Amino acid sequence: MLTRKIVCLMTVVALNAIASLAVASEWNYGCKGALPVFNNNTVIIFNRYRLLVLPKAWLKAATSSDLSFLLTYEGAVIEIAEHTDWNSGLAPNMVFTHLGKPDQKLTLTEKSSKTISDDEHKARGQPRYERTTIYKKVYRYASDFGYLGPFDVKMDCINYELSAPIR
Repeated sequence: MLTRKIVCLMTVVALNAIASLAVASEWNYGCKGALPVFNNNTVIIFNRYRLLVLPKAWLKAATSSDLSFLLTYEGAVIEIAEHTDWNSGLAPNMVFTHLGKPDQKLTLTEKSSKTISDDEHKARGQPRYERTTIYKKVYRYASDFGYLGPFDVKMDCINYELSAPIR
């Protein structure tokens, strides 16, 4: 009898965990572009959480729609920084702090932005919506680590949102 109650309790816990995952919404954004130093051989790429400065050869392997790789990539990183405000979105002014030296900052200030596409549709037959917006942006780059700047960086950007289920 005790085993049966434990199995029932575990089943309820598992179903609640699955249900809570199903109601979650998702949001991420990111940009990539070549730095105008050293013949554009270095790129800057960031998402909601991290910013990386990498050799340009690596950029060909990364797509703007694959934003999760920034959380796990451990390759030829030149610099890595954390976003100071994960919930700001593609704000006009974004600040990143060096991962090993939080007193050192990299600031991106938006100079221009052009919406290339904005697609919203029902997500995978579920009662929720998916929205993907693609931008071309120019940021003013200034940093006290890595490449000091300031200089302008042309970037391809994406904003992805998946709503919680509509009830």
